[in-house]
Amino acid sequence: MTLHLATTTAIAGLPDLSAAPARRLASEAEAIAAAHEVAAAIAPITRDHDREGEIPGEQLRLLSESGVTAIAVPKELGGLGASIETIVETVRIISTADGGVGQILQLHNVMIGGILASPDAAYRAFFAPRILAGERFGNALAEVGGKNKLDLRTILSPHDDGSYRLNGRKFYATGSYLAHWLSVGVATPEGGGRGNVIIPRDAPGLTVIDDWRAFGQRNTMSGTVIFEDVHVPAFFSPRGRKPARTALTRAQILHAAIDTGIARGALTAAVDYLRNASRAWIESGEERIVDEPHVIKQVGEFENAVYAAELLLREAARAFDRQLADPDSEALQTLAILAVAHARVQADKASLFVGAHIFDL
Repeated sequence: MTLHLATTTAIAGLPDLSAAPARRLASEAEAIAAAHEVAAAIAPITRDHDREGEIPGEQLRLLSESGVTAIAVPKELGGLGASIETIVETVRIISTADGGVGQILQLHNVMIGGILASPDAAYRAFFAPRILAGERFGNALAEVGGKNKLDLRTILSPHDDGSYRLNGRKFYATGSYLAHWLSVGVATPEGGGRGNVIIPRDAPGLTVIDDWRAFGQRNTMSGTVIFEDVHVPAFFSPRGRKPARTALTRAQILHAAIDTGIARGALTAAVDYLRNASRAWIESGEERIVDEPHVIKQVGEFENAVYAAELLLREAARAFDRQLADPDSEALQTLAILAVAHARVQADKASLFVGAHIFDL
């Protein structure tokens, strides 16, 4: 069988997806260190106002080359087999430097999580080396016009040769513009079923439009994807697998990691600005603004909110790892779901609290 493959080389007419071979990380401690290195490298790019509006090609190249995008690949497939705790921490660290890049990493981890959990050994074996090579996965799931997110109008139709044809339109397709592969939510005409297919970014008939414009995370490249009679080999067709009760928990905890990272990054930037670029109020009696009591109090409240989010995130990740080690335990499933929900709530509160009120100082 001949498969249409994406590679890490430049593709004519598409963004440059080339990158050096991805680093192979040997331990979870090394993965955390690599995430810190990438965060330190991309932070100056994020702060450069002259580069606002650029697609984050350099940031994603650094991310792929670091090996951080591949840490979820299990050991039996040649990877690190990182814990949820470590995967979550890498997303949080990257998000402290750039929330948009953190969201792309979050989505990539969610997409490959589904692939690596497939019951089809050949399917896992096909994609694992590509993930290890640094190839990234974006999504094309959401649509407009339906009554809810499961009202899909992107249709996967069977073809006479056993393959399929894909037609439809998606929006909010995070990371798709610079991805190597897209995970596409589809409806199947026979039986009205739903599923996901994986297709290469350079597939003929696939158009990705960088039309995402947003306040805040402006470089997630969550634009429009159009499918016009895209050929889908049977190998990439939907896999029949009942979703686990915790299927959405992975995405939720990684979202909490994004928000927690954004909160920490905003607080760090605010304190740095106060220390190095702001002056004390003339009537305060203090030489430095960071010595003013109300400023100390406010920064302390910020730190308390962010610290709580970080603690809840870490504990939720550990609960999730315990559940994955004993997947049939309904008690552990419930514990993981609730722990992640608590972490998500606190992450949202902390990021909104810090993001909205740092300007008061």
